[in-house]
Amino acid sequence: MNNEILKAFIKFPISRKARNRVKEYLYEKSVRDLKLIMTLLVKDEENLIEKNIRFHKAMGVDGFIVTSHNSTDGTNEILERLKKEGLVQEIIYIKEPHLDQAKFVNRMIKIAKHKYKADWIINSDADEFYYSKDLNLKKSILKYKKTNVNVLWVDSTFLFPDNREDFLSCPYFVTKPFLEYEAEKLDIKDKEEFKEFIGSQGCTKVIHKAKGYKRIIVGNHDVKMVNKVSVQTPEISLYHFNTKNYNELVKKIKRNVERMKTTPFGQSMHIKIMIDEYNSGKLKQDYDSKYNENMRKFLIEQGVVTIDKSVSNFLQLISDKKLI
Repeated sequence: MNNEILKAFIKFPISRKARNRVKEYLYEKSVRDLKLIMTLLVKDEENLIEKNIRFHKAMGVDGFIVTSHNSTDGTNEILERLKKEGLVQEIIYIKEPHLDQAKFVNRMIKIAKHKYKADWIINSDADEFYYSKDLNLKKSILKYKKTNVNVLWVDSTFLFPDNREDFLSCPYFVTKPFLEYEAEKLDIKDKEEFKEFIGSQGCTKVIHKAKGYKRIIVGNHDVKMVNKVSVQTPEISLYHFNTKNYNELVKKIKRNVERMKTTPFGQSMHIKIMIDEYNSGKLKQDYDSKYNENMRKFLIEQGVVTIDKSVSNFLQLISDKKLI
């Protein structure tokens, strides 16, 4: 029975139970029919990439297109295994030293749109986890089906690391940074260790339709669309494990040293600053001043840092029930 017949059927005087069953069937079919593809641009992410892909597969993503930029650890082997398993559709290997992020992501978006007939696309990094309150990203996206919305804005929620090795189980996130007047009242506005906890974290990402796509903006922070209509979605949260622990931070810096030599000025400035701090011996001091136990307790008391186990609980659910 096709959708039109079913829609006509529920208009007739039938029981509420039967009508609800038909509506539920139509809804679940619309979820299945929506094609959601995620693109991932990665470099040396052997400790994250598999959990990221399995997390998002269980969260409703239909397929993955991955670009590996000069990975030298076990990332490529993991990707090939996941491709054989059917989770990853395509892997693009890049050997050139310069990371042209927008160019590489644009290529994946076009593949997702034209080859895999994506309806919606998420462009992500290995340390970004998109969490739907519906436990299904497609269900959250479908809430905009009867609108002209073609871009969804999602604000990053950054991890506050406690230096544990299993950083994905860390439950501390910066969810409500200090407002300027709050920082002034507490006399912390001009203290270096508090600067990243004051004001907007300034890391919005976009989820967008394939139809009408024109161009991605560097960092996946925005997108050019035909007749762009955007809205910030409360149904989807982005958990960003940008700073995981000190050892992982050092690894991140070391693997970016060479590429930063050819990165245009103005791009990835936060990486350049960290490289300078590492070379000058100030990185550990800076890290410890921001991410220590007393700071964490203070920020929790102020409501800046929140205990949020959404990602770790969902990863545990996937593991326990062998969902993927």
